[in-house]
Amino acid sequence: MSISTLYLCYFGLREPLVQTQVLPYLRRLAASGVDVSLLTFEPELKRRWTAEQLEGERSKLAREGIRWHRLAYHKRPTLPATAFDILAGALFAARFVRRERIQVLHARSHVPMAMAMLARALTRCRTVFDVRGLLAEEYEDAGLWRAGSLPFRAIKRLERTGLRRADRVVVLTRRMREWLGEQGLAEASKVEVIPCCVDFSRYEGVEDEEKSERFEVV
Repeated sequence: MSISTLYLCYFGLREPLVQTQVLPYLRRLAASGVDVSLLTFEPELKRRWTAEQLEGERSKLAREGIRWHRLAYHKRPTLPATAFDILAGALFAARFVRRERIQVLHARSHVPMAMAMLARALTRCRTVFDVRGLLAEEYEDAGLWRAGSLPFRAIKRLERTGLRRADRVVVLTRRMREWLGEQGLAEASKVEVIPCCVDFSRYEGVEDEEKSERFEVV
């Protein structure tokens, strides 16, 4: 019996990150026999997508073994909009898990992990926290948040809770796995290192040999 997973992604399908990182990763999972479903959050869903375009993308991904679902993304006001999306995503995930008997919720980064934890409380589904990075610190470095601000503290609390409750944690580097252990945030036995997945065919001017070297460096 194959594993079934719902991948939660707080980006739109057309965004470059999804096209170059998320979809190649999910295609490989599907090719390996995993039953893959994907939930994205689409900015201006009704304005940017026609019914024909939605059906076209759904059919295309279905042929690749990925069942695509989407919800509308809400941007402003920031905190209430994000809270609304978290609740909507959690309710969708909980219903989907029950209906499709999904075994694993795979959350890409912090906001989807909030959805996964809420859905898990309703379904007891297993969860994977794909951490990607320390989100609060990244926003601080970019000058978007101040250390100790309400959003900073909220994300750090979510991060700690997600790391503790997740059945498995995915990080990008071995050093990150070591750091999580040193900080007592996640035991090494449940942390997997998966370097960033990128579709090199979308980038021009990169020779095959260079691709291999760069992948090894990562």
